[in-house]
Amino acid sequence: MEKLRILINEDLPSDVELLEYEIRKGGFNFISTRVDSRERFLAALDEFDPDLIISDFNLPSFTGMQALSLVREHSPFVPLIIVTGALNEEIAVECMKAGADDYVLKDNLKRLVPAIGVVMANSKARKERVLAEEQSASSERKMRAVFEHAHDAICILHEGFFIDCNPMAEKLFNVVRDDLLQRSLSEFFPVEQACGQLSQELAAEKFRKALAGEPQNFEWLLQRLDGTVFDVDVGLSPIEVDGRLHLMAILRDITEKKRIEREMLENERKYKDLSQEFNTLLDAIPDPILLQSPGLEIVWANKSAMSQFSEGAENLEERHCFKLLHQISAPHEGCPVLESFATGKPAKGIIPMTDRVWEIRAVPVINENGTIVNVIEIGRDITEMKKLEQQLLHAQKMEVVGQLSGGIAHDFNNIVTAIIGYGNLILMKLPEDDPARHFVEQILVTADRAAELTQGLLAFSRKRVLNMKPVQLNDIISGFRSFLGRIIGEQIMISTDLLDAPVFVYADSSQIEQVLMNLATNARDAMPDGGTISISLETSVLDGAFIKSHGYGEPGKYACILVSDTGGGMDEDTLKKIFEPFFTTKEAGKGTGLGLSIAYGIVKEHNGYILASSQPGNGTTFRIYLPVIKNVEQRPEIPHYREPQGGHETILIAEDDSPVREITAKLLTGYGYSVIEAEDGDDALKKFAEARDAVQLLILDVLMPGKNGREVAEALRQLSPEVKVLFTSGYPLDLLVNKNILPDDVHFFIKPIAPRELLRKVREVLEG
Repeated sequence: MEKLRILINEDLPSDVELLEYEIRKGGFNFISTRVDSRERFLAALDEFDPDLIISDFNLPSFTGMQALSLVREHSPFVPLIIVTGALNEEIAVECMKAGADDYVLKDNLKRLVPAIGVVMANSKARKERVLAEEQSASSERKMRAVFEHAHDAICILHEGFFIDCNPMAEKLFNVVRDDLLQRSLSEFFPVEQACGQLSQELAAEKFRKALAGEPQNFEWLLQRLDGTVFDVDVGLSPIEVDGRLHLMAILRDITEKKRIEREMLENERKYKDLSQEFNTLLDAIPDPILLQSPGLEIVWANKSAMSQFSEGAENLEERHCFKLLHQISAPHEGCPVLESFATGKPAKGIIPMTDRVWEIRAVPVINENGTIVNVIEIGRDITEMKKLEQQLLHAQKMEVVGQLSGGIAHDFNNIVTAIIGYGNLILMKLPEDDPARHFVEQILVTADRAAELTQGLLAFSRKRVLNMKPVQLNDIISGFRSFLGRIIGEQIMISTDLLDAPVFVYADSSQIEQVLMNLATNARDAMPDGGTISISLETSVLDGAFIKSHGYGEPGKYACILVSDTGGGMDEDTLKKIFEPFFTTKEAGKGTGLGLSIAYGIVKEHNGYILASSQPGNGTTFRIYLPVIKNVEQRPEIPHYREPQGGHETILIAEDDSPVREITAKLLTGYGYSVIEAEDGDDALKKFAEARDAVQLLILDVLMPGKNGREVAEALRQLSPEVKVLFTSGYPLDLLVNKNILPDDVHFFIKPIAPRELLRKVREVLEG
């Protein structure tokens, strides 16, 4: 608050001190300056700029009347109080007429403070009045424009009666102006307001405060002359019209607003009901949902979240997530909730917890000011999903390895075919007593071992020809049990547990025996000091739970062969790799690493599944699942081939691998055939055109650069429909049929093929 600036015109300092004492005692905060001459008085008016002047009436050189005259001339709004020792009534009246605001006798200075209060108030009012008068004309015009065009009803009231109103007031009250000016506002009051108070009493209090300079804003009920009640927002403020103090009432119809508020209250009630339903819905969601504060305190949790903690719901509030969920004393590193609080954006992360893995998603809750007030945390147990991902990755890896192995085997087949072919040709030409026969025979033995290795890779990659038919697993296991007992060793005990009822599957019995042999050999090697191999058979129904747990499978009834040993078992890392080609835990030179890979490939070729379970020190169990069939009708057996014969026909061979092409040509030429060699499909078309009438058989490699074997056959049969075709490939026919490379009704042999088998196949096609 600014200090009151007081100019004192007094020649006696002691009297000044008395004046200042009284003023200070009266509670005024002020500063003062004293003058005692006309010149100093005029200077102080400009430089000191007083708010109040106190002047002694009688001074030796400068009287109070003179000071009063100067003040009214230079500063007409500054109040002046005359202070004197003796002042008769006539002089006092003269001073007041001259413009003095008050006078105080020096022997009655206790009147000084009240006089100051009055004159300062009067001075303020005088200044405001003058200012108002100066602005009156302009403000009157502006006020009238606002008054007439306002969207709210504006009424000028005097003692509660209308003395003026704008057009909106006529509309609001539904009364014309001339009629309205004959009425009091109270005529439009209902008996009581919404709060229960009487309208007249409450309005009187509002009017009194407004007239005292305290503007009033409130909501009010009014009632039209026709009885309709409506809500208004009222603003009351004092206004001076023609020098008289009135009230200006600004009324805004808020009937619609109040209706909306009532609807909002009703909606709020409905929202509370909906909120309860929403909480019920959230409680039904199986994923834990938490609402967390910036301090990571749990504000709210659904039932699923509460079930993750040992504490009850009443203990969740003001507890920290990291303590309840992770049992740690500080937030987890990489916590998505912290990230969401920091960035204001959704975040997610993978958080391990004991033996489970959780995916956490965090979403910020942002208020209208852009402040993050909470974060919603949604957890999902993805332990099983992670297991399935690992199983899928393993299956994909095995598929890739299988494709690689199949490709290698296909190329290696061509090499082995050439070695076996040339070796047999040499052996056919050598006399029985030729010492070189032994070396050639050793070459063929080694080549046969290479062919077996190739067949192992093909078995793993599922690119082998199988002799599939309905077989009874009890019979296969029983026969294998007798055979296994003679070769496995006396230190190994063998036990079997079969089913009483027969169980049929669609399989190549020799391949199933191969699987059992590989598993039994593996079990024997795991028990160098002896032990037990158990083979049992049961039936099992694979359902959704099995598929969900393992990430693969087709629902249905399966036969399950269990092969168990009592060996040292395997750790988890070893268990993950056992079906990979060339993986072995044996010493160098004691295993190829293909035994379990071949078993895996054979089972997959039978549309089955093979699983292994093991723990160090507790042995290993393999489970082989094969689909059970109901129709056990036997397929016709393939008849035995006759002894190979030669011939004199002309054969066109199209083979892009030159060693395979050359050995095949030499073999056929050696048995009397005429052979035309072509290095690819295009060359075959050219050579056939040159000897079209002579060629009676085409031996075509299926996969060649440029045109493949099928395209060549179709083109040549258009030229010579009677020509016969024999296809060959390192891939099995069923794979080529599935890939839509060949139809399934063609003559075909897979490489490598023994020379006698090739000769039999050629005669079969030519005579067929």
